[in-house]
Amino acid sequence: MTSATYVGRFAPSPTGALHFGSLLAAMASFCDARSHGGLWRLRIDDIDPPRAIPNAAEQFQNSLNNFGFHWDGPIIFQSERSDVYKHHLLQLNQKQLLYPCSCSRRDLRNKNIYPNICRPSLNTPNSQQQAANLVAAKLSDSDATRAIRVIIDNNVIFNDLIQGPQHMEVGSQLGDTVVVRRDDLFAYALACAVDDADGITRVVRGADLLPTSATQIHIMTLLELSPPEYAHIPVALNRDNQKLSKQTQAKPIDTMEVLPTLQQAWRALGQTKLDVHSVESFWQAAISAWNLNCVSRCLSTSYE
Repeated sequence: MTSATYVGRFAPSPTGALHFGSLLAAMASFCDARSHGGLWRLRIDDIDPPRAIPNAAEQFQNSLNNFGFHWDGPIIFQSERSDVYKHHLLQLNQKQLLYPCSCSRRDLRNKNIYPNICRPSLNTPNSQQQAANLVAAKLSDSDATRAIRVIIDNNVIFNDLIQGPQHMEVGSQLGDTVVVRRDDLFAYALACAVDDADGITRVVRGADLLPTSATQIHIMTLLELSPPEYAHIPVALNRDNQKLSKQTQAKPIDTMEVLPTLQQAWRALGQTKLDVHSVESFWQAAISAWNLNCVSRCLSTSYE
């Protein structure tokens, strides 16, 4: 991939402070982009206002700046792209690939895959057309009684640049995915699929999102969009083998010493040791020395 065509991104959700796991994803995506002479975008995936914390976007920018990151172009906010998501939803509905779903969380309790309770019969055109009409009605007027799901049937095959060949039966393994929630908010699967197909050429992120990538690739295919390349790094775990997150009370990187933490993240990504003494010299050396092939193919790595 040439510098003229490489566009990477880092896309945190504003549900908590950036932690060491966030730093791993940011570092890997940033170094991979810069080592190719490419662009690195910052996107705030703020499509879930009820879970967002106040001033998270400003906090993210401060944290990234403190750790020596710099991004290209204006920050992209998913909350400002509703018209784009709706446009693509209408395309899916014209293809009769959507249907309203009135199932509650209680209905789906203990079910890992959606059991197609509300899915229209794919062999009955009238059933599919009726579903499309109901979807169009929800998109025009708020309907808090139904979500919208996309029909997912096909297998997804792609080559992950770290984890290797992936073959997922998204229909039987993941099931029909919600693209619009009952409360009319766009779901992550749709928004991220649309945004990553909009000029992003390589997505570098945690291996816990491999199934999500398969779903998003499927949605891109339905929309006749070109998927980016994917590279999924190992997820950082705490001493209890839990993924670092707000829920597991992961320590914010703002409370950590910058250069030692950068060096720790660099080692966690399997890279060769750097003899540096400042944040600026760290990034100069890191971008030059970055090697995606050195990142472990493990799905997780211990942090603490």
